[in-house]
Amino acid sequence: MKRRILLFAVSLIAAGLAGLTVHAQVEGEQSHSTSVAGMVKLLEVEAQLIDALKDYAAELDKKLQAVRSGIASMRRESKGAQDSMEEYLSNPLNSFRLIRRMHRDWTLWQMFMDDPVGLPQVDRVQELRDQMPTSTDLEEAVTAVDRIQSTYGLEVADISHGILDGRQYNVSLNALDTYAMGQILFDEGKYATAAGWLYQTLVWLEDNNNSLPGPEALSKGEVQAVYAETLLKLERHADALKVVNIALGGDKRNDIKMLLKKSEIETLIRMGPDSVLTAPTLKSPAPPVGAYERGCRGLFPSPSTDARLHCVYNSSNSDFLRLAPLKMELVGLDPYMVLYHDVISASEISQLQEMAVPGLKRATVYRTNAARSVVVKTRTSKVTWFLDTFNELTIRLNRRIADMTNFQLVGSEMLQVMNYGLGGHYDKHYDFFNASTATNMTHMNGDRIATVLFYLTNVEQGGATVFPNIQRAVFPQRGSAIIWYNLKDDGETDPQTLHAACPVLVGSKWVCNKWIRERAQLFRRPCLKRGK
Repeated sequence: MKRRILLFAVSLIAAGLAGLTVHAQVEGEQSHSTSVAGMVKLLEVEAQLIDALKDYAAELDKKLQAVRSGIASMRRESKGAQDSMEEYLSNPLNSFRLIRRMHRDWTLWQMFMDDPVGLPQVDRVQELRDQMPTSTDLEEAVTAVDRIQSTYGLEVADISHGILDGRQYNVSLNALDTYAMGQILFDEGKYATAAGWLYQTLVWLEDNNNSLPGPEALSKGEVQAVYAETLLKLERHADALKVVNIALGGDKRNDIKMLLKKSEIETLIRMGPDSVLTAPTLKSPAPPVGAYERGCRGLFPSPSTDARLHCVYNSSNSDFLRLAPLKMELVGLDPYMVLYHDVISASEISQLQEMAVPGLKRATVYRTNAARSVVVKTRTSKVTWFLDTFNELTIRLNRRIADMTNFQLVGSEMLQVMNYGLGGHYDKHYDFFNASTATNMTHMNGDRIATVLFYLTNVEQGGATVFPNIQRAVFPQRGSAIIWYNLKDDGETDPQTLHAACPVLVGSKWVCNKWIRERAQLFRRPCLKRGK
């Protein structure tokens, strides 16, 4: 039994170490946290794990009941013998039964005690290991929560208590959750943020009397040691000394380690000035807030009252729109940007999502130096691509895009359906390419003249599309679509189109986009000379 447990533990460690090289291999990486739809299967796997643990408990309980029943029976026999030992043994039948019991019954009990319990359940858990998150998944999840915190300016204590950007949710983090945040952020060198999470871990343990079940138990002394080390990294020596002194008055198992740490800190303090803050609970300095963060938080100023910005029923782009005009809002002229409302139906959205889920893969970004698409931390989502002629729905959507934009779609890219996950985002970027490093497709079909982005879902909090250079933010509205030009009238790339997808705070964000290429637009949007 011990050998099987050891092998199981080794396999867990090996699985964790295997996750460390995940970014080197895009193929086969599940990237659980990068798509809400992709994480659904994790709940299904967890349900199977709980069932295996329940069956394991039932097997243990069955064995425990047998042991307790045997103890009760043997106690009755033993008690009668203990009251008058010689009288008991003077009866040959009692003597015979004692010898038989000691020779045979206790041999059977020893075998029963040695017999491992729940091996099928342990094997079932092992079988599910391949479907569980790796260490890389956990690191990405920590990075996502940290991204949410910094982008939206949230407090660690609020997040821990389920308060996200002022809204209270029926969920909270326990000490194991906050400790994992602190540990991984410490390993990444983000000491100021790690300190906040480690302090919150100590608060939870204090408030809940260290009450974590079974193998999940967490030593306060262990957390205090990491917290003190984090404060040392921040050169807050006096604060670290306070934490060590508190630890020395608590968990005696850490006395030697903590005494050595105390001596080290006192030496550091004696060797030089200690410019520290007075309390170990002091908040970390807030990161600078730029245009991107302000846009994500909904803090951009309202567009000025420009008579040229208006709402209309667009009935002029195509013959079809004369019969069924679309609601269009002109939201920007530099770059040209419009927002269509109620342009994709609920049934079309549901069908797109159903089509996309089986093929969702981690989104990548094309890198010219690598000459291939690679996984990057600046884009966390999962995507599925569909040929324009994939089915009747994709044909209909492409026809609608042509009506909305008055562009030809020949040579343009496929429809892309995307789902964002935990803190899912796409950092600041342009949709156009650098002509000097363009791919063969760009040389053949031209650059991306326009972007069409359908919002397939509302997002409860976060998830805006922001344009920091022009201070515009568009928050997802189910059924709407935003369109903007990436190229100027003379065909040059437009730096004003810098944009980003803000982290999803709460909700599941689904979008569908189409990049339209310029070469086929020769007679739809002629390239004009500057000044004309």
